[in-house]
Amino acid sequence: MKKFVLGLICGIGLTATTAVYASDTIQAYLFPAKFEFNGVTKEVDSKEYVVLNHQGHAYVPIRFVAENMGALVKYEHETKTILIENTNLSKQLTLDKEFLTFASEGKIKGIEFGLGANKNDVIQNWGEPHQIGSWQTEFYRWHSYYFFFWKPDENAGAIRVNGNVIPYRLNEVRDIIGKPLSEGEGVDGGWAYVYQAGEYQVFFNADSKEGQISYLTLKKK
Repeated sequence: MKKFVLGLICGIGLTATTAVYASDTIQAYLFPAKFEFNGVTKEVDSKEYVVLNHQGHAYVPIRFVAENMGALVKYEHETKTILIENTNLSKQLTLDKEFLTFASEGKIKGIEFGLGANKNDVIQNWGEPHQIGSWQTEFYRWHSYYFFFWKPDENAGAIRVNGNVIPYRLNEVRDIIGKPLSEGEGVDGGWAYVYQAGEYQVFFNADSKEGQISYLTLKKK
């Protein structure tokens, strides 16, 4: 069976030592490299991705590069097309007075899919998840957003957002969107604010009462 490598071509001269053979197609060489995105250095996980040299050009893993630039990558098998699309999933989340209005509709402002979205529809639009794991129940992660799909319909019943895209401290949340319905020790320790938004609730968790947000969770009451 023929194999193929998806990559971006960088027109630079390279030297390498280890040969890699893509059966019936090309001869390439492993090329150790590190990447810098907007001043931030990222190491490639060699167990998942490799950088190749073929005829003096660098072929880099397109998914690794695109996702570190905040984009989603999908592959359409029928048309053999690689799709790269910008997304809000890795951008910093903005809290404002409208945040709870969107939450009352089961949504996070700026994000296409909210609570009730079907897993197949999300995958169809966002491509395969970056990670599938479990926090008490199974989750599917795209960038900094974790979707929990309830069986048997596999519709989103909860959404969790990683704190790396929430640039606020817990006390700042109160200043921006108002006094929480309640506050107290979080499920994972630390401190949490709970807001009521229609039939939904939003939980902001931090390591301490004035700590940086570690994550937020949107779910039905």
